[in-house]
Amino acid sequence: MLRAVLFDLDGVLIDSLTSIQASMNHALAELGRPTITREEARPLVGPPLARSAPTLLQSDEPALVDRFIALYRTRYAAIAESASEPMAGLGEVIPALARRWTLAVATSKPEAYARPILSALGVAGAFKAICGGSLEHHRDTKATVIGRVLAALEIDAAGVVMVGDRSYDVVGAAEHGIPTIGALHGMAAPGELEEAGARWLIRGLGELPPLLDRLDRLGLDAVAEA
Repeated sequence: MLRAVLFDLDGVLIDSLTSIQASMNHALAELGRPTITREEARPLVGPPLARSAPTLLQSDEPALVDRFIALYRTRYAAIAESASEPMAGLGEVIPALARRWTLAVATSKPEAYARPILSALGVAGAFKAICGGSLEHHRDTKATVIGRVLAALEIDAAGVVMVGDRSYDVVGAAEHGIPTIGALHGMAAPGELEEAGARWLIRGLGELPPLLDRLDRLGLDAVAEA
């Protein structure tokens, strides 16, 4: 029996590429570094910012990484709500799922940003918990955030699935014994989710209700077509 569905945010529920690229470029420009294109930014959407920053800066010097993150957040806080677009079907699919199952968000994005974005899109109330990275501890792993969600819901991992669009989601969920539904409409490179071990694949949020219904009826060991 399906007990809860956890969702990543960027690339699964929202398209945040524009806001993230703009914020990265703001920080890079302030630090005298070359800016990046949308396609260069795409693979950097999803992992914790502290992991992406050294790649952009070509340096893992802690003070520089922290300065980049501070500059990024200044810009992102100003544009996150207005520049984050809902993924197709968000407003219809998520409320419908919430009437049947417990839903929660587990994102590496700081919770201080995640909650207002979902509120602006009108779906925050569908989630029993919205957990994100900490502004103070920005090197939290995805597994750490998922652990916070399970604690907030007061459940263990049995009967829980994760919906994510990057290998980090799959790996982080697996640390808790949670299988992942890979969202192909997100930011993953071709084959990334399959290689990471995503058990099922969807091409958009609209494919989620019938898949979850099948898993609820047949159990999480059911095999679903991509």
